Formats: sequence, structure tokens, C-alpha cells
Amino acid sequence: HLFMSLSDLVARAFESAGPLARMQPLYRLRPQQLEMAQAVVNAINQHSHLVVEAGTGVGKTFAYLVPALLSGERVLVSTATKTLQDQLHGRDLPLLLRALALPLRTAMLKGRSSYLCRHRLQQARQNPRPAQAQEFARIELWAQGTRTGDLAELPGLDERSPMLAQITSTRENCLGADCPCFSDCHVYQARRTALAADVLVVNHHLFFADLAARDLGVARLLPPAGVVVFDEAHQL
Repeated sequence: HLFMSLSDLVARAFESAGPLARMQPLYRLRPQQLEMAQAVVNAINQHSHLVVEAGTGVGKTFAYLVPALLSGERVLVSTATKTLQDQLHGRDLPLLLRALALPLRTAMLKGRSSYLCRHRLQQARQNPRPAQAQEFARIELWAQGTRTGDLAELPGLDERSPMLAQITSTRENCLGADCPCFSDCHVYQARRTALAADVLVVNHHLFFADLAARDLGVARLLPPAGVVVFDEAHQL
């Protein structure tokens, strides 16, 4: 493996008896998928930009992830939607890392409005609103067990719920290191994990917010990466 080129490693991964086929009973080799994967290999090797358009069923996600994961570079994948972000981090990446036997650390980072703020939750507890009592009780129960604080874990939560503004922080009302809940802060835990990850999944909004913040001299949220992929790039 040490002496194989990235192109050879990728070709081997997609073989009809290769590691992907062993992990997926219905796997079949698709020429377009391999063609796209090798185009990604060339872009990585040449440090160049690549724009790919491919039809449904080509397997675009694996076509860019396999060469990116095998490249040895830190990888940053940005998606247009939080739904695809969750799918990549929760399903596609774990499957591929198992298939390719790669011990890489993965992380997902969203904007702060996607995470429960423990301090704001305590404040909301002191000012109960009868109309929201049932929803609040559900959030309280979930808050006791969540490790990530990612509100996407809450089943049936309406993203337009007025409750969300009460239990999440903004840059303006966040107390930072002065917060009594800082040691357990979900936002800062997610950011620390992101900085240490080999593969980080973000969304377009966060990627460009980070770029804009750096232009203003604010410390970067996202680590530098050797390979950056924009999935759903038509949404940029």
C-alpha cells in the first residue's frame, strides 16, 4: 500500500471484488463513478479545482469521498443542507472508513443556532410559558442525555418553533468563557472536536461565514484542509 499511487488505491477500492463490494451486497462497478473518482484523484494530485456534474445513480458521494479519504490529506466536506450533512457524517463516512480500514477521526460542525445552550435552557426554565410546556418538557428530557447538543437529534422538532430562540445562543448573547456552563458547552465542544478531526463535515453557510470572519481578523472556526469538497455546489 505504501508504494501504490492514489490512482491505484482508488481503482482497487472500486473493483468488483474490492472493499466497497464486500461491504455492500448490491454493489456493482459503475464506469462513470470510477471516472469521476479518478478526476478527483487528478485534482488532488495537481492541487487544482474540479467541477463535476453527474446524473442520479452515479454514486457521486463515494466517488469524491474515496479518493479524498485515501489521499492522506485533511478533508473538509461542505453541504448545502443540514440533512445531507447528517447523512454524510452519520451514514456514508462510517461505512467507507470501515470498508477502507482507515482510522480517521471525523466530526460535524454546524452554526451555533443548531446547538442547545445549557445556560439559556436554565434561564428558560425560570420563565416557563404554559403554551410551550409540553415541547419544553421534551427538550428537557433530551437535554439530560444528549452528548452533542445537536438539535437535529430531537425527533419531530419544528425548525420554526419559537422555543429554539430561547434555548440556543447567538454571538451577541453568548457569555463565552464567563458562562457558568462553559465547561459543558455544546458549541465549544463541537468546535474543539472539529479542529482535531481528519475529516470535517460542515455546511456552505458555515464555510463562508468562517471565511468572512477571517477577513475581519476573527479567529477561524474551521481548520486548514488539503482537500475541500462542496457537495451540492449548485447551491453556492
